[in-house]
Amino acid sequence: MMVWPKCVLAALVGWLLAVGSSSAEAKSRPAKKPLPVIELEHLTTHHKLTLQPSPGGGFSKKKMGEVASFLRCHHTGQRHSMNERLVSILYQTARHYHNAKLFIVAGYRAAKVARQKGNPRSPHKRGVAADFQVAGTSIESVRDYLRSTFHNIGVGFYPKSGFIHVDVGRQKDAFWIDYSGPGERARYSPPSLRRDRKRASHVAEAAQQSAKSDDSAAAVDSGEEAGG
Repeated sequence: MMVWPKCVLAALVGWLLAVGSSSAEAKSRPAKKPLPVIELEHLTTHHKLTLQPSPGGGFSKKKMGEVASFLRCHHTGQRHSMNERLVSILYQTARHYHNAKLFIVAGYRAAKVARQKGNPRSPHKRGVAADFQVAGTSIESVRDYLRSTFHNIGVGFYPKSGFIHVDVGRQKDAFWIDYSGPGERARYSPPSLRRDRKRASHVAEAAQQSAKSDDSAAAVDSGEEAGG
């Protein structure tokens, strides 16, 4: 019969106790609560979608496929993959407003529709933009939250149409105001802030002057294309 040295036995007992303690501690830890589910509704198609990040963060491939279908061009029915950071910003915005419901005005926009609306370079046609409202919240509040919280995004304020535009993938922040009503071609203010290479210096000067006079009514695009 093999006799274990006392020091070996002591080490073995200590190891077993440590393993047991770690196991018990892991079991006693409360399970991490899943993040809330956010509901989205498209104002044109009336389709609905729920958003909830995966346990490890981000959104699953399956969920992003559902997002692409939900945010398809409501003019043509054409689908396009949507940017995950855009979806994350929509989710975080809803969370900020106590898990409020989001009403989607537009997501992906087919290229021909973008041209018809007066912006052939629209970020909507790349699947990186959305126009939306937050239930029970003013568009002014949403505008200010987006501009103060996120960077390298475009924020469009549409007071007559009653929604906010957000897009991602920019090198610098951009902000503009569009006074067009529903279904109308864009009416940006001030007009010079639609980027024009021939008047680049004039655009920059106009942006700075507008920002100084009234930041809430200025569209400062920092050299990026403004407009949704």
